[in-house]
Amino acid sequence: MTNNQIEQKANEVLAAYLKKGGSHKIFAEIMQDEGIKYREVLSENQNFAGALTKGNSGQVYVMVNKSIENAGRKNFTIAHELGHYFLGHQLKTNYFFCLDSQISEESIATNDIEHEANYFASCFLMPEDKVRKAFFSMLKNSRKAKIKDFLHVKNDYTFSIWCGIRGDLMKRYGVSEAALRYRLKQLGLARFNF
Repeated sequence: MTNNQIEQKANEVLAAYLKKGGSHKIFAEIMQDEGIKYREVLSENQNFAGALTKGNSGQVYVMVNKSIENAGRKNFTIAHELGHYFLGHQLKTNYFFCLDSQISEESIATNDIEHEANYFASCFLMPEDKVRKAFFSMLKNSRKAKIKDFLHVKNDYTFSIWCGIRGDLMKRYGVSEAALRYRLKQLGLARFNF
């Protein structure tokens, strides 16, 4: 699938479920409506991040490693697994078992299917129109920002601008800093050199 097709699918899911607020707050509603059960599991495999599985009865599960402590990282993993589901990735041997290295908030994936699920998660959690609007508003309101439509973060005053807006954006979208940085770079809103 192309990135445009993946983003369109993420937007279709958001249109169907999101009334207001952050998309990370509607996981339970989506899974309930889609008949998906959510489980956090302890795994002895430290590389296990999440899985989309289908039980013998046909029940579909999103499973996430319970030891993921960063809430933004956990949200990205859930959105990634839902990406597999909504993008119609075929379950092979009853599951998609995703390693931590495959669910990359910075979209460095080893194969097309994992890249697609990562991109879906990024688009789902941080819809382009909302991110642009929030980012420009925060940048405009920053007293230190000299340019109001792009942020090039370096080890200078621009880093303090970044520190001033990143927390609000991470909280708003329920993502980690790594995911936020990647999405802003992807949308051509920021560059990071620190």
